Amino acid sequence: MAVLNVGQRMKIEVRTATHEDREHWVRLRSELWPHCPAARHRLEVDSLLAGFGVVALALVDGEPAGFAEISVRSDYVEGTASSPVPYLEGWFVRSALRRRGVGRALLSFCEHWAIAKGYIELASDAEIQNSESIRLHELLGFKEAGRSVHFVKKLEEKTPNLVPGPMSRLAAGNDSL
Repeated sequence: MAVLNVGQRMKIEVRTATHEDREHWVRLRSELWPHCPAARHRLEVDSLLAGFGVVALALVDGEPAGFAEISVRSDYVEGTASSPVPYLEGWFVRSALRRRGVGRALLSFCEHWAIAKGYIELASDAEIQNSESIRLHELLGFKEAGRSVHFVKKLEEKTPNLVPGPMSRLAAGNDSL
């Protein structure tokens, strides 16, 4: 747990989130990701609590103010030289408390956690259009590793191709092309 006194008016406490913090954490996540249903937030919170990462919860004057979610990724992470690598999946501070050191305190907590676990890098991402998040990452020591656009295609059952081709033979179990 880390406690910072910011001026005379604000006390920031950052600690590891626990199951008892679940509903506060879900409400904070809903502010960051409002289009995600609360039920899904609860499932993800439970998964994070059971996982290998850490979730830092920031309290300002005893009230939930923000969070940082760290997973540990073993898959390839753009720009990293090590694996596994801790990954900042979500990082949020309530709008009324931004630019007061809460986000920095959350990140510092996560960095100390990662170093204590023996990791040498911390990775993150930001949406391309979120220039404020990109600027904040850079301000706090992250280096841009690349930019990408992700694609998803909905799959639906279609009428089988009537003209046999190499792929239709593979699908039918005949792997001799």
